[in-house]
Amino acid sequence: MNRKNSYDFIRFLAASMVVLSHSFSLIGLHELTIGSGSFGKIGVWIFFILSGYLIAASWDQYPRFIPFITKRVLRIFPALIVVVLVTILGIGLVFTTLGIWDYLTHASTLSYLNNILLYNTHFILPGVFENNPYPASVNGSLWTLAYEFTMYLSVVALGTLSIFKKLDILYVWLAFVAMQLLIIIVGPQWFDFTIFYLNFGTLVTLGLMFMTGVLYLKKSTKVPLSIPYGFLALAIFVLGSWLFPPATIFLACTTLAYAVFSLGSQPLMSKFGKYGDFSYGIYIYSFPVQQIIAATIQPHSPWVMFALSLPISVILGYLSWTFIESRALKYRTKINLKKYPLAKQADESW
Repeated sequence: MNRKNSYDFIRFLAASMVVLSHSFSLIGLHELTIGSGSFGKIGVWIFFILSGYLIAASWDQYPRFIPFITKRVLRIFPALIVVVLVTILGIGLVFTTLGIWDYLTHASTLSYLNNILLYNTHFILPGVFENNPYPASVNGSLWTLAYEFTMYLSVVALGTLSIFKKLDILYVWLAFVAMQLLIIIVGPQWFDFTIFYLNFGTLVTLGLMFMTGVLYLKKSTKVPLSIPYGFLALAIFVLGSWLFPPATIFLACTTLAYAVFSLGSQPLMSKFGKYGDFSYGIYIYSFPVQQIIAATIQPHSPWVMFALSLPISVILGYLSWTFIESRALKYRTKINLKKYPLAKQADESW
């Protein structure tokens, strides 16, 4: 895709919002919020909005299951496998209060390996960070990855079934809006159940954000974008969420999304991603980094936590991109597309 945009920078800002939000919760304070959403939650929403746009564009580029899913696996799993192993064999062994053998053979340690498979996420390692202000998780950021990959599979399903030849994407987006509205009106507790380890209410919210990105991809030629309108939309999101918190989700999939695409489509920060996309690495490493800081330095200020953890997370994100993610992505060129020929591109595309 054309790299003369600022989407890498926006992803970095979204990852930084997650780090900032966790800087509060991991020292025992309430997270910063905009309306009904914490900074971290809104950062995740931005990730999903951009992901819907970029992933749907990837499917359109070559709508075949094996090439598409192989690219997605190469993007998520290599770095995930490394961070899980580093957490178990590095962080866990250093900080556990158990003996080495007891720790390595503990059922919770073995269960933590399940995070490599994305679904049924496990957060606890035995004896690790038990005395931290937030002792319930070693890496609380990993839970979103299963939802992300589920959205990838939804793209495959919708594309393969040619849903959008028969049904406008706008109607799919409106269906998610209606489900989200129903959840708010009836009460989230009535939708607090799981489908294949995924919370239904959370799946609807993140699915709405993802489909917002898909909607923009399909309607982008009809959407006028500009920097002034982008900042105006961002201001409306913040002010509207503050004045009426229940509307935060709906403002996010409209005004916030418009701001993301209006500002992200501009080339102002296009050189930010010159050395790679560090946002994924920042996201998956920042939580354990912050737990280590909470266990050792024990900062009482969230701003100190943020100032310490963000640079370390950026360095780890850079290392993850340089030595793991970018090298894994090179294997995309080894996919033999001749085995997966296209019919007419227009027939296969959404």
